[in-house]
Amino acid sequence: IEVALEATDFAAAKGAHMGKRGTAQEIGTISDRRRKYYLSDLLSLGFRHIQWDGRMPIPIIDPIGRIVAVLAGQPTSAGYDMELMQAFEAFMAEGDSNGLTTTALNGDHPRGSFPAFNRGYTMGMGSPNPVVLKSGNMTDTLNRLVGHSAVKRMAYYHNAAFELWAPRVYAEYQNMHQKLHQHLPHLPENFKGGVFAAAAFNFG
Repeated sequence: IEVALEATDFAAAKGAHMGKRGTAQEIGTISDRRRKYYLSDLLSLGFRHIQWDGRMPIPIIDPIGRIVAVLAGQPTSAGYDMELMQAFEAFMAEGDSNGLTTTALNGDHPRGSFPAFNRGYTMGMGSPNPVVLKSGNMTDTLNRLVGHSAVKRMAYYHNAAFELWAPRVYAEYQNMHQKLHQHLPHLPENFKGGVFAAAAFNFG
């Protein structure tokens, strides 16, 4: 899918390691962003409706062929649909046992009306070293989820898709990940062999 976007024009934070959030004029007000859009609304705004089965990977490219995003699809091997349902049921069960609803702590935030918790480590806010993310009373819950076979299957597919579609960026992630764990072996690793420093767990 080709889109009329010039990748080099994307706004980036200092150091170019992350995109800027954008101004209210560019992305709208909070109420604009939380509004529910129907297909007809989006089509009237100039969006294009593309049929997709949710399985076949589709790259999204800019006018000169650079991949700017990917619809990563799903593995073709048998049983993945069942594993997705197992992961869903595990999240729902853990959410229910922890009383997680839209009115719970972290239940309503800019990303949506659902509780979300992070596991792993991060870097920023002037810290000289990576900082382990604290999950408080959700620690045991997140530990169980990262060990769940269906959740691991999802994570490893995401990791493989990243390596396939953005190999140079993936190599940088992998190199940095390995160096960090060699020097700081105490840092948690959500999924052995993966390259992401952290994962967000959404209960909603």
